[in-house]
Amino acid sequence: MNKILYNELNKVTATKIDFKPGDTKIFIPRSIKILNTSLKKGEVYRIKLKSFILNPSSGSTLASNWNNGIIPKYSEYLVEILDGMANMIKVKGVAVDDETSLFIGWLPMDGFETLSKE
Repeated sequence: MNKILYNELNKVTATKIDFKPGDTKIFIPRSIKILNTSLKKGEVYRIKLKSFILNPSSGSTLASNWNNGIIPKYSEYLVEILDGMANMIKVKGVAVDDETSLFIGWLPMDGFETLSKE
């Protein structure tokens, strides 16, 4: 294993990777734990999105890289936590103000405020 790969693997914090410098095959387990939060996968929460999610800056890549170009239209959603990866969570939710407005996508943990558990 080269030094660059070894150093990068040592930086991983999202999951536990067991490896030795001489390993040629490495198994990286998928983490089901959502880090830095008390939110739990499969549970429903009422959240309020922060302004940088609703009105992204021109340099923001969240919508294009994570959500297929979709930007949420409303500030409050009832969401189910579908998945988590590092400081991002995938949610499926409906807007509180418009029950026909569905949003399925990824959000950074600092991009919303949890109002309540439903």
